[in-house]
Amino acid sequence: MGESWIVSNLNAALSTWNDKLAEIWSLLTESPQTFKGGQVWGVMTGIHSALQAIGYGLLVLFFAVGVMKTCGSFVEVKKPEHALKLFIRFALAKGAVAYGLELMLAVFSIVQGMVEECPHVCSAYSIKLSCTVSASAG
Repeated sequence: MGESWIVSNLNAALSTWNDKLAEIWSLLTESPQTFKGGQVWGVMTGIHSALQAIGYGLLVLFFAVGVMKTCGSFVEVKKPEHALKLFIRFALAKGAVAYGLELMLAVFSIVQGMVEECPHVCSAYSIKLSCTVSASAG
């Protein structure tokens, strides 16, 4: 007795499921620099450069507005504790603008390392599903 159409449809569906799961897994473990041959990465770095220039301009603008809001006069800025607080805020914001892409890549690298190195996760998602029917003797 041959396979029934139900079993063959289930096997085809499970095969498609396994293929799509393998494709998702490869996307999760691929770096942004190698995705689609690096073309997408080139566009992203170009956009990042433009946005970084805009970010620096906004950083200076909002820093000046923040100084004016928090200080009634420039005499308050002369106090060391207030000047240090303003400097730290400016340095953190500049670091976020300057190294935002590197921080994002570091997070991607950490998460990809966790996904690739965790064996029980890998085995849980790479299970090959199949449907078999045993013929019963009648």
